[in-house]
Amino acid sequence: MFIQHVIGAKLHMCRFFSAFCRCRCMILLLLLLPVVTVIIYMLQNASDIKGLHLNSHNLIQLHDLVNDALATPVLTDSSGEYRIVKWPYKPAQVSFGDTTLTTQCSTRRLHQFLDLRFAWDGPISLAVFIESSHSLFIVVNYLLKVQLCLPRALSEVSIQLVMPLSSSVDFGTDLVNVTCDNFLPAFDVHLAGMRNYDGTVDYPNNLLRNVAVDAAVSDYIFVVDIDMIPSYGLFSQFREFIGKQPDDKKIAYIVPVFEMQLKSEIPADRSALLQMWDYGIIQPFYREVCWKCQRYTDYDMWHNLTLKRVEQINIAYMVEWHDPWEPFFITDQKAPKYYEKFKNYGFNRISQVCKISIVDLCFIISVPAVLSKVGINNVQCRHQLQLLSLQPCCSCIASC
Repeated sequence: MFIQHVIGAKLHMCRFFSAFCRCRCMILLLLLLPVVTVIIYMLQNASDIKGLHLNSHNLIQLHDLVNDALATPVLTDSSGEYRIVKWPYKPAQVSFGDTTLTTQCSTRRLHQFLDLRFAWDGPISLAVFIESSHSLFIVVNYLLKVQLCLPRALSEVSIQLVMPLSSSVDFGTDLVNVTCDNFLPAFDVHLAGMRNYDGTVDYPNNLLRNVAVDAAVSDYIFVVDIDMIPSYGLFSQFREFIGKQPDDKKIAYIVPVFEMQLKSEIPADRSALLQMWDYGIIQPFYREVCWKCQRYTDYDMWHNLTLKRVEQINIAYMVEWHDPWEPFFITDQKAPKYYEKFKNYGFNRISQVCKISIVDLCFIISVPAVLSKVGINNVQCRHQLQLLSLQPCCSCIASC
């Protein structure tokens, strides 16, 4: 009996100490829980903290590269009037049969580049006109933020800054209180008070086009305006298409251009475009402003085409050039350049089209490739810098 009591007492003490140990462990865990939580949080966010440090380092490095680019020996155009500065970013290598989308813009229109970039999955060559030190400040800070916050947006992109030789190359300091979360709205505020042209410096659009073309390293080029969006998949579709064509043919592949009402969505494919066209939401480019500048594309024939393979580039029909037709087209790098003495608005691209017709390049309409431009051009919207010597149906823009 005594032995049983001893054994029972020992079991009771073991249970007591076991409960005490468990309780002590629980208390220790409760005390350590905040510390453990902090450690886990730091481990989970270590990559973000590291990325923040790298972004800060990258920004300083980018600043140094831009300063070095602006400080390099002056590279000028053929006239000696303009300085050309290459933005310090190495684009990706191109492949055989690739097409570079080439475009140009003023400081005021630079924000439209992102829409164009996200619609084109191939190389891009962009020339930006800098008419003043204030414009240089805006452009440099904008590109720095894009490169820092949206690095993929500038991959495969070659950028050239073109400015009057007399302009200052001091772009000042950074924009304050601008982060990756708010930089796009912040730049919209800075651009809101600017006109497309400042009215004191002629806009050298053809020089900008030539600069962008010269910077392209692919076999083919597609020169468009900054506010024109190519149809989805056009880059890949044309590369597949051109790989099946003979190399010895001199051909300019025309891409029809349409303009649509503001706040309209870019048509996803040709069938959607035709439906929007039938409903009056979209119409051929320059229908109201200068129809003779675009009507030789023969939009009615394009509308009525029946395609066997709607997802592939097709040769629709061949056309001859007529004055003053200014189509947009894909061609090889051997195409004639633009006449650089043409500046501002009005029949500036026609110089190249005339040369192309002289050297016997065929104009072929392609489908289903299209360009879409948001905003309907109208005759009431005429720019004050139109040259008086030009014909009455000079180009105008959707918003002055």
